[in-house]
Amino acid sequence: MLTPRQAEVLLWISRGKTNRDIGEILDMKPRTVNKHLEHIFPKLGVETRAAAAATALQVIGP
Repeated sequence: MLTPRQAEVLLWISRGKTNRDIGEILDMKPRTVNKHLEHIFPKLGVETRAAAAATALQVIGP
């Protein structure tokens, strides 16, 4: 299960935003965004940003 913050990061990943963009949107450093992704990937069973975005789109839709 994703935390609320991880879900927010994943939402913005699915919308094609970069770590820098997400950091600005959510008021965090890009490195913090990357750390969230490091925790999100194993939870989703994926290894790439694109796979995470695809998984998110399957669940939440475009």
